[in-house]
Amino acid sequence: MIEYSLCDTSFELTMVIQETLRLYPPAAFVIREALENITFKDIMISKGINVQIPIPILQRHCDLWGSDAHKFNPERFAHGIVGACKTPQAYLPFGVGSRVCAGQHFAMTELKVILSLILSKFCFSLSPAYRHSPAFRLVIVPEHGVTLCVRKA
Repeated sequence: MIEYSLCDTSFELTMVIQETLRLYPPAAFVIREALENITFKDIMISKGINVQIPIPILQRHCDLWGSDAHKFNPERFAHGIVGACKTPQAYLPFGVGSRVCAGQHFAMTELKVILSLILSKFCFSLSPAYRHSPAFRLVIVPEHGVTLCVRKA
């Protein structure tokens, strides 16, 4: 059950949002063009080739995020994104570098305000009928929907 008291500070709410975006990023992949010839392991990538980066796989990789990479653990962001994983550039819910989402700070602020308001008035828990079923398409969606039980706080 998610209650407002669990997320009553901006810092805690930020950690919950960041961990949610790590496990369920808004986009399933990003595409980048190689700006020069590079070799990655035994693979030669020529300049001009488009490389597809699967965000959910990258953001659940145990070598980057630790042995609990598949578990929901907001505490991993207690020291920010830099402290959450071995390579902070692996956190891509808003992209990275020169193509980072220009609206990421607005989106995070909007999420915090809306979630704070909703969680201050209601408590949520998953319905017993809920089946966890993320479907990785262009965007990640719950295959069978999300059935919630809602009550006033």
